[in-house]
Amino acid sequence: MKRWDYVVYKREGRTGLITLDLGGDLMRVAFLRPVPPGQLAEATIRTGDLKPASAQETEAVRAKGLTPESQKSFLPPRRGR
Repeated sequence: MKRWDYVVYKREGRTGLITLDLGGDLMRVAFLRPVPPGQLAEATIRTGDLKPASAQETEAVRAKGLTPESQKSFLPPRRGR
C-alpha cells in the first residue's frame, strides 16, 4: 500500500484514502467528511489493520468526494516555499 491508495480499515469497515506514509508500518488515512460522532476524519493506522479497497468500495467513496485532489487542501504547506 502506498500514498493515494484506497483502503478499508478492518476494525471499522470504513473506506479511506492513504494521505501519508509515516514509515515503519504506519499510514495516515483520511475518511469521508463529515464523520459520525465518535469517529475521526483522519487517523494514523497500522498497515496490518488496513486492506486494499475493492473497486466498488473505491468508486463509492470517490463518488462522494474522497479523492486525492480533495485531500491535498488538508495537507500542511511545505516549508521553504
